[in-house]
Amino acid sequence: HARRGRGRGVPPAKAGPPAGFGADPLSSSSSYPASVPSSSSSSSTLQDHFSSVDVMTEKVKCMTFPKSIVLDVGGTRFHTSLDTLLSDPHSYLAAMFGGRMPLAPQADGSYFIDRDGRHFCYILNYLRTHKLVLPCAIKEDAGMMEEFRMEVEYYQIKGVLKDLKTPTHLFHDSVIVGANAGHCQQLVQWVNHKKVTSSKLLYRASRDGPSPSKFHKLCDGRGPTYTIIRAGSCLFGGYNPTSWSSSGEYSPIERSFLFTLQNPHSGTATKLLTGADYGPYNDANCGPTFGPGHDLHILDNRAFWVNLIVYTDPRGSIIFTGTKSGNYDDMEVYSVS
Repeated sequence: HARRGRGRGVPPAKAGPPAGFGADPLSSSSSYPASVPSSSSSSSTLQDHFSSVDVMTEKVKCMTFPKSIVLDVGGTRFHTSLDTLLSDPHSYLAAMFGGRMPLAPQADGSYFIDRDGRHFCYILNYLRTHKLVLPCAIKEDAGMMEEFRMEVEYYQIKGVLKDLKTPTHLFHDSVIVGANAGHCQQLVQWVNHKKVTSSKLLYRASRDGPSPSKFHKLCDGRGPTYTIIRAGSCLFGGYNPTSWSSSGEYSPIERSFLFTLQNPHSGTATKLLTGADYGPYNDANCGPTFGPGHDLHILDNRAFWVNLIVYTDPRGSIIFTGTKSGNYDDMEVYSVS
């Protein structure tokens, strides 16, 4: 031991190979790139790989959804299809049910979304039809519209956000013709000489009350207007190119007309012109009234009377509803500019 300790009998150390040649690839002193794993690190990497596969397998299991989905939105349950939830690929719902985030059902099989469910049915219906339909109770209430807007922003339904920011057509907020873009476009075309670009609801009988006094209070002095009336499935009304008033006089007749959008006789929209000297009639005791007959006379309590004299059509006074008089369901007056 003593002699070995002094270096006697100990063979000289062998010279190692030049750097990079013949080096042990598993040696820590190897000049090979660090990316070449050792046997122990290779085993660890494989274990990590198989562990990741197991995790992904579990995620795939969680993200395999049935074709029929039950949603629990803040305690309100909705039944829909997977196709409906994926119909807007950029929405939060498509991200949830398209496998872009982990999502597991509750014990009863439903999927919980922690949001207020009061307005969710309108969002779901939009995803089904790609048409936004809201009841008047929401459209006419600024607070409820803001609630609905917040829900749409949360779910990121781009089509609805666009509709809320930019109306798709004039009269879009009408409860009579707003859901029918064709009717709205026809009303605009009939007055295209004025290059109409905007409309504003002034009066709605179901909202403001079916009385001449309410009509005149809200519509007198407001410029050109459309009166739109619904009686059953029939849609008709008139256009006044000047302001309404309570003067008891007739307005100039130029460019005023009556119209029908839907009637019992045909599906053709018709514009009724006149060649006489009497146009819209301004009387505090009458609603929107046209012609001396009166051709179209709106009375109190939703009553109307038709007696075509100066606004003419071969079908006569029964053109609008099939009868000369009756009661309307609702009436709106819009200013147009």
